[in-house]
Amino acid sequence: MSHKIVFLDIDGTLTTFQGVLPDSGREALQKANENGHHMIICTGRSGTQLYPQLLEKELFAGYITSAGADIRLGGLSLVQYSIPAEPLHHAMDVLDSLHAYYFLQCPDGVFADPETALAAPELISAGTMDPKDAERMFGKVSVREDIRATKNCQKLCFYQAHSTIEEIQKRLGGFFETLTSSFAVSDSCDGEIMVRGYDKGTAMQKVLDATGTDRRDTIAFGDGPNDKVMLEFAQTGVAMGNASDDLKRAADLVTDRVDRDGLYKGFRMTGLID
Repeated sequence: MSHKIVFLDIDGTLTTFQGVLPDSGREALQKANENGHHMIICTGRSGTQLYPQLLEKELFAGYITSAGADIRLGGLSLVQYSIPAEPLHHAMDVLDSLHAYYFLQCPDGVFADPETALAAPELISAGTMDPKDAERMFGKVSVREDIRATKNCQKLCFYQAHSTIEEIQKRLGGFFETLTSSFAVSDSCDGEIMVRGYDKGTAMQKVLDATGTDRRDTIAFGDGPNDKVMLEFAQTGVAMGNASDDLKRAADLVTDRVDRDGLYKGFRMTGLID
Protein backbone atom coordinates (compact mmCIF):
# COMPACT_ATOMS: atom_id res chain seq x y z
CA MET A 1 0.00 0.00 0.00
CA SER A 2 1.35 3.44 -0.92
CA HIS A 3 1.79 5.97 1.84
CA LYS A 4 -1.37 8.01 2.41
CA ILE A 5 -2.19 11.45 3.73
CA VAL A 6 -5.05 11.04 6.18
CA PHE A 7 -7.21 14.08 6.96
CA LEU A 8 -9.02 13.92 10.29
CA ASP A 9 -11.77 16.02 11.82
CA ILE A 10 -11.61 16.39 15.61
CA ASP A 11 -14.96 16.51 17.41
CA GLY A 12 -16.93 13.33 16.86
CA THR A 13 -14.10 11.82 14.81
CA LEU A 14 -10.76 11.91 16.61
CA THR A 15 -12.30 12.71 19.97
CA THR A 16 -15.66 12.48 21.64
CA PHE A 17 -17.62 15.69 22.07
CA GLN A 18 -16.20 15.80 25.59
CA GLY A 19 -12.68 16.00 24.17
CA VAL A 20 -11.61 12.42 24.91
CA LEU A 21 -9.27 10.69 22.46
CA PRO A 22 -10.09 6.97 22.88
CA ASP A 23 -7.14 4.69 23.60
CA SER A 24 -7.99 2.73 20.47
CA GLY A 25 -7.84 5.94 18.44
CA ARG A 26 -4.38 6.80 19.75
CA GLU A 27 -3.24 3.25 18.96
CA ALA A 28 -4.58 3.58 15.41
CA LEU A 29 -2.71 6.88 14.91
CA GLN A 30 0.53 5.41 16.23
CA LYS A 31 0.31 2.30 14.05
CA ALA A 32 -0.56 4.30 10.93
CA ASN A 33 2.44 6.56 11.51
CA GLU A 34 4.66 3.52 11.94
CA ASN A 35 3.34 2.29 8.58
CA GLY A 36 4.55 5.51 6.93
CA HIS A 37 1.24 7.35 6.58
CA HIS A 38 0.86 11.03 7.46
CA MET A 39 -1.94 12.37 9.67
CA ILE A 40 -3.29 15.88 9.12
CA ILE A 41 -5.88 17.36 11.48
CA CYS A 42 -8.60 19.13 9.50
CA THR A 43 -10.98 21.01 11.79
CA GLY A 44 -13.28 23.97 12.11
CA ARG A 45 -11.57 24.80 15.41
CA SER A 46 -8.98 27.56 15.50
CA GLY A 47 -5.41 26.67 16.39
CA THR A 48 -5.82 27.85 19.97
CA GLN A 49 -8.81 25.51 20.41
CA LEU A 50 -6.81 22.34 19.76
CA TYR A 51 -6.71 19.88 22.64
CA PRO A 52 -3.17 19.47 24.07
CA GLN A 53 -3.12 15.74 23.28
CA LEU A 54 -3.55 16.60 19.59
CA LEU A 55 -0.37 18.69 19.46
CA GLU A 56 1.97 15.71 19.64
CA LYS A 57 4.36 15.99 16.70
CA GLU A 58 4.88 12.24 16.54
CA LEU A 59 1.17 11.78 15.75
CA PHE A 60 0.39 14.63 13.34
CA ALA A 61 2.31 16.03 10.38
CA GLY A 62 0.20 19.16 10.07
CA TYR A 63 -2.92 21.08 10.98
CA ILE A 64 -5.73 22.61 8.96
CA THR A 65 -7.69 24.85 11.33
CA SER A 66 -10.52 27.40 11.08
CA ALA A 67 -12.04 25.09 8.42
CA GLY A 68 -9.23 25.82 5.96
CA ALA A 69 -8.24 29.44 6.62
CA ASP A 70 -5.11 28.40 8.52
CA ILE A 71 -2.71 25.64 7.43
CA ARG A 72 0.50 24.52 9.13
CA LEU A 73 2.78 21.76 7.93
CA GLY A 74 5.77 20.55 9.91
CA GLY A 75 5.63 23.65 12.09
CA LEU A 76 5.65 26.04 9.12
CA SER A 77 2.74 28.28 8.13
CA LEU A 78 1.41 27.48 4.66
CA VAL A 79 -1.76 29.62 4.67
CA GLN A 80 -3.13 32.19 7.10
CA TYR A 81 -6.15 34.07 5.79
CA SER A 82 -8.08 36.80 7.60
CA ILE A 83 -11.52 38.10 6.63
CA PRO A 84 -11.37 41.71 5.34
CA ALA A 85 -13.06 44.31 7.55
CA GLU A 86 -15.99 45.14 5.26
CA PRO A 87 -17.40 41.62 4.80
CA LEU A 88 -16.62 40.78 8.43
CA HIS A 89 -18.62 43.77 9.65
CA HIS A 90 -21.45 42.85 7.29
CA ALA A 91 -21.58 39.36 8.82
CA MET A 92 -21.62 40.86 12.29
CA ASP A 93 -24.43 43.25 11.27
CA VAL A 94 -26.51 40.30 10.10
CA LEU A 95 -25.90 38.33 13.29
CA ASP A 96 -26.62 41.40 15.46
CA SER A 97 -29.94 41.92 13.66
CA LEU A 98 -30.85 38.30 14.45
CA HIS A 99 -29.94 38.69 18.14
CA ALA A 100 -27.35 35.93 17.80
CA TYR A 101 -24.42 35.31 20.09
CA TYR A 102 -21.22 34.95 18.08
CA PHE A 103 -17.52 34.25 18.50
CA LEU A 104 -14.64 35.33 16.26
CA GLN A 105 -12.04 32.63 15.67
CA CYS A 106 -8.56 34.07 15.20
CA PRO A 107 -5.01 32.67 15.12
CA ASP A 108 -4.34 34.18 18.56
CA GLY A 109 -7.58 33.18 20.26
CA VAL A 110 -11.37 33.14 20.29
CA PHE A 111 -12.96 36.53 20.96
CA ALA A 112 -16.44 37.68 21.92
CA ASP A 113 -18.17 40.73 23.34
CA PRO A 114 -18.73 40.71 27.13
CA GLU A 115 -22.33 39.45 26.94
CA THR A 116 -21.45 36.52 24.68
CA ALA A 117 -18.35 35.59 26.69
CA LEU A 118 -20.45 35.47 29.86
CA ALA A 119 -23.02 33.22 28.18
CA ALA A 120 -20.43 30.91 26.57
CA PRO A 121 -20.74 27.91 28.95
CA GLU A 122 -24.53 27.83 28.51
CA LEU A 123 -24.30 28.25 24.72
CA ILE A 124 -21.69 25.57 24.27
CA SER A 125 -23.16 22.87 26.49
CA ALA A 126 -26.74 23.97 27.16
CA GLY A 127 -25.86 24.14 30.84
CA THR A 128 -24.83 20.47 31.07
CA MET A 129 -21.16 21.21 31.82
CA ASP A 130 -19.27 22.96 34.54
CA PRO A 131 -17.89 26.27 33.12
CA LYS A 132 -14.31 24.96 33.45
CA ASP A 133 -15.19 21.83 31.47
CA ALA A 134 -16.93 23.93 28.82
CA GLU A 135 -13.82 26.11 28.53
CA ARG A 136 -11.60 23.03 28.22
CA MET A 137 -13.81 21.69 25.44
CA PHE A 138 -14.40 24.92 23.49
CA GLY A 139 -11.24 26.81 24.37
CA LYS A 140 -10.76 30.00 26.36
CA VAL A 141 -12.93 32.89 25.19
CA SER A 142 -11.28 36.29 25.48
CA VAL A 143 -13.46 39.34 26.03
CA ARG A 144 -13.08 42.16 23.52
CA GLU A 145 -15.01 45.28 24.45
CA ASP A 146 -14.85 46.62 20.90
CA ILE A 147 -15.41 43.39 19.01
CA ARG A 148 -15.46 45.22 15.68
CA ALA A 149 -11.86 46.25 16.14
CA THR A 150 -10.81 42.64 15.51
CA LYS A 151 -8.63 42.49 12.41
CA ASN A 152 -7.51 38.89 12.14
CA CYS A 153 -10.76 36.91 12.22
CA GLN A 154 -10.67 33.74 10.13
CA LYS A 155 -14.11 32.30 10.88
CA LEU A 156 -17.24 32.99 12.94
CA CYS A 157 -19.45 30.67 14.92
CA PHE A 158 -22.85 31.72 16.22
CA TYR A 159 -25.62 30.49 18.50
CA GLN A 160 -29.34 31.11 18.95
CA ALA A 161 -29.89 33.23 15.85
CA HIS A 162 -33.54 34.14 15.29
CA SER A 163 -33.52 32.75 11.78
CA THR A 164 -32.54 29.70 9.73
CA ILE A 165 -29.21 28.70 8.22
CA GLU A 166 -30.69 29.17 4.75
CA GLU A 167 -31.92 32.69 5.47
CA ILE A 168 -28.62 33.70 7.04
CA GLN A 169 -26.75 32.41 3.99
CA LYS A 170 -29.06 34.42 1.73
CA ARG A 171 -28.44 37.60 3.70
CA LEU A 172 -24.68 37.11 3.82
CA GLY A 173 -24.34 36.69 0.07
CA GLY A 174 -21.81 34.74 -1.97
CA PHE A 175 -18.66 35.80 -0.12
CA PHE A 176 -19.46 33.52 2.81
CA GLU A 177 -20.61 29.95 3.29
CA THR A 178 -22.86 29.14 6.26
CA LEU A 179 -23.25 25.68 7.77
CA THR A 180 -24.98 24.15 10.76
CA SER A 181 -22.64 24.06 13.74
CA SER A 182 -20.91 20.83 14.75
CA PHE A 183 -21.44 22.08 18.31
CA ALA A 184 -25.21 22.54 18.00
CA VAL A 185 -26.62 21.54 21.38
CA SER A 186 -30.22 22.70 21.13
CA ASP A 187 -33.02 23.26 18.63
CA SER A 188 -31.96 26.88 18.13
CA CYS A 189 -30.16 28.09 15.02
CA ASP A 190 -26.45 27.51 15.67
CA GLY A 191 -23.93 27.67 12.85
CA GLU A 192 -20.54 28.65 11.52
CA ILE A 193 -19.56 31.15 8.86
CA MET A 194 -16.45 30.80 6.71
CA VAL A 195 -15.17 32.45 3.57
CA ARG A 196 -16.15 30.63 0.40
CA GLY A 197 -12.99 29.18 -1.14
CA TYR A 198 -11.37 28.61 2.24
CA ASP A 199 -12.91 25.31 3.25
CA LYS A 200 -11.57 21.90 4.16
CA GLY A 201 -11.51 20.74 0.54
CA THR A 202 -9.50 23.68 -0.81
CA ALA A 203 -7.13 23.34 2.16
CA MET A 204 -6.58 19.67 1.36
CA GLN A 205 -5.58 20.61 -2.19
CA LYS A 206 -3.07 23.14 -0.86
CA VAL A 207 -1.53 20.42 1.31
CA LEU A 208 -1.26 18.11 -1.69
CA ASP A 209 0.36 20.86 -3.77
CA ALA A 210 2.88 21.60 -1.02
CA THR A 211 3.82 17.97 -0.49
CA GLY A 212 3.65 16.76 -4.09
CA THR A 213 1.03 14.16 -3.18
CA ASP A 214 -1.53 12.77 -5.61
CA ARG A 215 -5.18 13.05 -4.69
CA ARG A 216 -5.44 9.26 -5.11
CA ASP A 217 -3.39 8.92 -1.95
CA THR A 218 -5.85 10.70 0.34
CA ILE A 219 -8.26 9.39 2.97
CA ALA A 220 -10.55 11.56 5.10
CA PHE A 221 -12.55 10.86 8.26
CA GLY A 222 -15.37 13.08 9.50
CA ASP A 223 -18.78 13.31 11.09
CA GLY A 224 -20.12 16.88 10.84
CA PRO A 225 -21.64 19.27 8.28
CA ASN A 226 -18.33 20.94 7.39
CA ASP A 227 -16.77 17.51 6.72
CA LYS A 228 -18.85 16.79 3.63
CA VAL A 229 -16.52 18.65 1.27
CA MET A 230 -13.57 16.89 2.91
CA LEU A 231 -15.02 13.41 2.39
CA GLU A 232 -16.02 14.22 -1.18
CA PHE A 233 -12.56 15.57 -2.02
CA ALA A 234 -10.62 12.58 -0.68
CA GLN A 235 -10.09 9.46 -2.72
CA THR A 236 -11.71 7.58 0.15
CA GLY A 237 -14.11 9.40 2.45
CA VAL A 238 -15.07 7.69 5.71
CA ALA A 239 -18.03 8.80 7.83
CA MET A 240 -18.13 8.00 11.52
CA GLY A 241 -21.03 5.95 12.85
CA ASN A 242 -22.26 9.03 14.74
CA ALA A 243 -22.40 11.12 11.54
CA SER A 244 -25.65 12.34 10.03
CA ASP A 245 -27.39 10.25 7.38
CA ASP A 246 -26.57 12.97 4.84
CA LEU A 247 -22.84 12.66 5.48
CA LYS A 248 -22.99 8.87 5.44
CA ARG A 249 -24.55 9.01 1.98
CA ALA A 250 -21.69 11.24 0.80
CA ALA A 251 -19.05 8.85 2.15
CA ASP A 252 -17.41 5.86 0.49
CA LEU A 253 -17.32 3.94 3.78
CA VAL A 254 -19.01 4.16 7.17
CA THR A 255 -17.22 3.05 10.33
CA ASP A 256 -18.47 2.78 13.91
CA ARG A 257 -19.08 5.60 16.38
CA VAL A 258 -16.10 7.50 17.79
CA ASP A 259 -16.81 6.08 21.26
CA ARG A 260 -17.01 2.52 19.91
CA ASP A 261 -13.49 2.34 18.46
CA GLY A 262 -14.72 3.89 15.21
CA LEU A 263 -11.39 5.43 14.25
CA TYR A 264 -9.46 2.20 14.83
CA LYS A 265 -12.03 0.21 12.85
CA GLY A 266 -11.96 2.79 10.07
CA PHE A 267 -8.17 2.64 9.84
CA ARG A 268 -8.41 -1.13 9.45
CA MET A 269 -11.17 -0.83 6.83
CA THR A 270 -8.99 1.46 4.71
CA GLY A 271 -5.83 -0.62 5.11
CA LEU A 272 -3.90 2.01 7.05
CA ILE A 273 -3.26 -0.56 9.79
CA ASP A 274 -3.55 -4.34 9.97
